[in-house]
Amino acid sequence: MAAALPALAADQNEFSQAEKLVFTDHHLANVKAPGSLHYTFVKSGSQEAGFSDDVQIDVKRSAEKCCSVQGKFLSGEREVKLPEIAEAQPNPVILYFLEYDIREMARLTSRKSGNYFRNRIRKTLVDEAKVRDTTVTFQGRQVPAQEVTLTPYATDPARNRYERYADKRYTFVLASAVPGGVYQVRTALPGALQSDAPVMEETLTLAGTDAAPAGNKK
Repeated sequence: MAAALPALAADQNEFSQAEKLVFTDHHLANVKAPGSLHYTFVKSGSQEAGFSDDVQIDVKRSAEKCCSVQGKFLSGEREVKLPEIAEAQPNPVILYFLEYDIREMARLTSRKSGNYFRNRIRKTLVDEAKVRDTTVTFQGRQVPAQEVTLTPYATDPARNRYERYADKRYTFVLASAVPGGVYQVRTALPGALQSDAPVMEETLTLAGTDAAPAGNKK
């Protein structure tokens, strides 16, 4: 998991509330393993051609510990390939999404590496992220959730180097009542006016869950 973002603080007491919600909470506690979490991914906006695709997170029990996790994030040339994660507790779909996003930021800004954007996201989660209570509708019922928002590039002293993307907003919607704890992750690049639709938006949303095929059981 550390391959996608810089390491978190060694002492959990030093985590910000946003870090705990996004990266350390036991999102997978309510998943019946073996099983699979299914998400839809939609890219829209006027800046580039949009698309829709699927994301799947396969969860298996590892002895008595939870959980061994393998993800399939998007398909074809867009697929993000990351190794299986043993003894996972946070839902790695967030890291898959961010790894995809960081690669896209590197591509859009012609940077050779995404490390700069990784560090900005990590720093902002510690210092600037906002958390609020909300509700979401999942499978026809409303459930309580918490929303974490951040604009990791807005306060960057070097934002003029990539000004076109500096106001990009990241939103994480976490709900312990939904399978896997992660209801939605999205990014939005606002238009010229506040009333304009985002010129680029990418949204990952939980679609449902099912039992893994019998052949995958351990």
